Amino acid sequence: MPDSRGRRVARYDLITPMIPCKNEILAGVEKLLDTGGYILGENVTALEQELAAALDCADGIGVASGSAALYLALQLAGVGPGIEVITTPYTFVATIEAIIRLGGTPVFIDLDPVDLNMDPALLEAAVTERTKVILAVHIFGMPCRMDEIQAVADKHGLDVIEDMCQAFGSLYQGKPCGSFGRMSCISFYPTKNLPGIGDGGMVLCNGADDAALIRKLRGHEAVRINGRLHAGWNSRIDEIQAMAIRVRLARFTDEQSDRDRAAAIYNGLIPAAHRLPTPRPGTGLRVTHHQYWIRVPERGRLEEKLTAEGIDYGIYYDPPLHRDELVELCRVSGEMTEAERAGREVLALPIHQALPDEDALRIGNIVREHLGA
Repeated sequence: MPDSRGRRVARYDLITPMIPCKNEILAGVEKLLDTGGYILGENVTALEQELAAALDCADGIGVASGSAALYLALQLAGVGPGIEVITTPYTFVATIEAIIRLGGTPVFIDLDPVDLNMDPALLEAAVTERTKVILAVHIFGMPCRMDEIQAVADKHGLDVIEDMCQAFGSLYQGKPCGSFGRMSCISFYPTKNLPGIGDGGMVLCNGADDAALIRKLRGHEAVRINGRLHAGWNSRIDEIQAMAIRVRLARFTDEQSDRDRAAAIYNGLIPAAHRLPTPRPGTGLRVTHHQYWIRVPERGRLEEKLTAEGIDYGIYYDPPLHRDELVELCRVSGEMTEAERAGREVLALPIHQALPDEDALRIGNIVREHLGA
């Protein structure tokens, strides 16, 4: 095995996975230049169909970004002034930006400390007469407990929208994330498990009527939602982006296997008490590890160690969104004890399609030694 000691390890490698794709993507660009079919052409249509089939949804609508997908899905669900959307404070700010830009109010509930997703046991207490949507975020590729979330939604007549910008390929009870809610939202940002070569996103719909309205909104057509007229806007994914994503989609299974192998190496070295527990066989749970996170009290000492060893790492959502300045436009339901603890303790290790096994072994052993000490 090659000696990896002293070699810098980056959190992402956006170049190596593209090497086997390069000629196919260049040929696709050349075809587009020859035909001039730049907007809403055959690649957009094919990508929408392929992802709708993969996620067991009625239809998919390619849009400009994951943020645009969230905005359009929430708009169609009727979010606006006076409307509350229950979600998690432990997520990227785009999750609540879409709610706020529509005039709605994000409502935060605390986390389950085991999986870092919203704790469904706290949903009931957060529901008010103004609540219309539960926005479930599958953080770091770990599925939310969708059966419990849907049960609360059904009881109160709420819509469920899935923010699966980090969870393409993840399964809950054997079903794809994205297939549970009324709509779901994907991002194709270059660091995602299914990446593009720029910005891009998609709204997946479980109803054909919803899909038709989203398709109109993304292309400047006005639509009526609950009797109110809404202006459309330009939120189209372009043909080059869709073509590049389709090339990566064809390789997704192999690339995800590479991520899974790195995660298995980490799992074999890092105690379960300090990471996401390995899913039990037979549960139908699949985690795609958009990020591989560990929980480390006194995290700063491990940060110093990793930096000295030339290993990049990530700190996410510290502080969580209930400590962001946007909180004055939100409502906090209950204590955020676990969200704050996650902000202090969670650290993301390098994981990507091109991470060598020897690097994963080296990193896992450094973390294990640190935790043992």
